Amino acid sequence: MKVVLLDDEKPALRVLGRFIGDRNDVQVVGAYTDPTEMLNDVKELMPDLIFMDIEIPEMNGLEIAARLREIQENTEVVFVTAYRQYALEAFRVSAVDYLLKPIDPEMLHHTLDRILKRRVRRTVGTETGSSPGIRCFGGFDITKKTQVPVHFPTAKAEELFAYMLVHRNTTISKWTICDNLWPDISSPENVMHKLHVTMHRMKKTLQEAGIQVRISSLKGYYRMECEESCDYFQFEQRVSRELSADQGNPEALMKMLGLYKGPLFAHRDYPWCEEERERMFRYFATASKRVAKWYQERMQYPQASEVLHALILHDPIDEEAHEMLLRMYLNLQDKHSFLAHYEKVKKTYSEELGTFPPEILSSMADSLR
Repeated sequence: MKVVLLDDEKPALRVLGRFIGDRNDVQVVGAYTDPTEMLNDVKELMPDLIFMDIEIPEMNGLEIAARLREIQENTEVVFVTAYRQYALEAFRVSAVDYLLKPIDPEMLHHTLDRILKRRVRRTVGTETGSSPGIRCFGGFDITKKTQVPVHFPTAKAEELFAYMLVHRNTTISKWTICDNLWPDISSPENVMHKLHVTMHRMKKTLQEAGIQVRISSLKGYYRMECEESCDYFQFEQRVSRELSADQGNPEALMKMLGLYKGPLFAHRDYPWCEEERERMFRYFATASKRVAKWYQERMQYPQASEVLHALILHDPIDEEAHEMLLRMYLNLQDKHSFLAHYEKVKKTYSEELGTFPPEILSSMADSLR
């Protein structure tokens, strides 16, 4: 990751450069005391991240960040300041973090680690598409280690595999499978023939693709065990464990939130899956709110906002998520952001439900008028 440093005090630049210079995954490509010079060079340098002081005589750091977005919109900013009250201003210009002077090396490296991990996840997603294994959130993709997508010969063969994934490690009656996948076929002979043919096609496709599954049948029952990496498996196991723990680990939850790309088997018409889809979304929503609260308690407002906005993207009428975000704006005395978001809430509730926002949200808005 390429980093640029900006501070009007050279000793501060040297200290920051020394702390970052110890890492082999970060390269300092420029260190400036003059913001105009930095802005002139930034398009050529194309840094991933800029550490900048807020209080610079020639140009306020907030103004620099605004101009930077116009020049190099993908470059992120971490503010460095001696004053805690700049948290609100940093939040308003979408800074990814802010650090207090004198710089704590541990906090600095924590910030760098977090940003690097997030950028790596983005890179993997854009360069390779789906990760090797099975992706069930936001769609349904099965990919071998050679990055070749697996294509089933029929939609029912694919649906049967999805059904077996949801019921993995469970012994299921053949009649239960038939009732769920072919509810409109009343003839026992016809529906059993459908199951046998579809099961054969599914197993053959998985075997030829090298997908690590074990499917056994005995006396009218089927059972499937799957050894492939799967976002659905990881998400369900780890999130349920963290949510059921007395304390839990918000950082572990944050990592798992990135796996949720949308509803389970999105864009697939699987009526038998609705209950499990809803259960996975409840996990995602509960985990998101817990992580957002954890960030807020540590005054990491940009991170809390990012988590809440991601949740609202998946569920635009989540009243609690909207309330958490609006209360954060109120606590920060950020009237502009509050009113801007509340206008979006009014539009969403009108378009989605044909109603006004819930009373608790409208009363918060009334308190500002």
